[in-house]
Amino acid sequence: MNLLANLPKLLTALALAALLTACGTDSSPSGDGDSSSSGGGSSLSLRLTDAAFDNAARVDITFVEVKLRKTSGGWISIPLNPAQTIDLASLQGTKTADLLRNVKVDADDYDELRLIVDTASIELTSGGVHNLTIPSGGSSGLKIKGDFTISDTRPTALVVDVDLRQSIILRQPITPAGPNFIMRPVLRLVKGDNFGHVRGLVASTLLTAGTCSDAQADSFNAVYVYDGHNVVPDDVNQVSTTNNDPVTTSKIMWDASISEYVYEAAFLPAGDYTIAFTCNSDQDGLNTDDNLQFFGIRNVTVQVNNTTFL
Repeated sequence: MNLLANLPKLLTALALAALLTACGTDSSPSGDGDSSSSGGGSSLSLRLTDAAFDNAARVDITFVEVKLRKTSGGWISIPLNPAQTIDLASLQGTKTADLLRNVKVDADDYDELRLIVDTASIELTSGGVHNLTIPSGGSSGLKIKGDFTISDTRPTALVVDVDLRQSIILRQPITPAGPNFIMRPVLRLVKGDNFGHVRGLVASTLLTAGTCSDAQADSFNAVYVYDGHNVVPDDVNQVSTTNNDPVTTSKIMWDASISEYVYEAAFLPAGDYTIAFTCNSDQDGLNTDDNLQFFGIRNVTVQVNNTTFL
């Protein structure tokens, strides 16, 4: 195993880009029968990012409402007018899209966030656009549990990381009408600016070895990130209670500007992690125990507002 570590070159070519804002809204919050914002307090900004996977060229989801649950009870509803359609597959690495921008919300403690959706579709890299079913997406929505506080003295910023690799399942058998995709969202809530990023290079020879799924360096190659040092890497298995699932995953992609294969695991809360690489990511069935081949396993410590290069 031979991960390239050309740090000066990487520092120049992969300097932390300004976070992209694909779309936004200035909608003011209003009630939905549960509770409503008074219009006071501080402001909330909410961005989406994504950990993409190989088979999707686009994953378009139309969001119509954001709901926040107060720890003390009751919901705040923020309708999106107009609705926001976001291609999650385009939000890789440090790229983000605004869902809310500086919206006035009650200053309080909260313990859950819900993103209510209207429609969703997936466009495959092999061609064809198909419906993406999100169970209860129009009622309870995408649910993200986690404590956060909206301050009455300073703006509050949240990032929701949607891991498509761990979320989208192709139902079997494939019917005459075509593939049937379902999304069981795996989401992370990152609060404030308490995060950092990990970036690095991977030798192309490692992505085309005989143990890989194919001899193509542009497919089925990913980095898996686990919470804590010295973690034995495991596949994704949503039905197992003992499986050591990754915190997030990311594609290994060709960067034409430096003629190298690169990876980027972004929006990681400060702390210790184990990273591992695989060139068999297509073999990771989300409901089964799979024997993925990992290489380049190493420990990394992420610091706030910093990019770690490996």
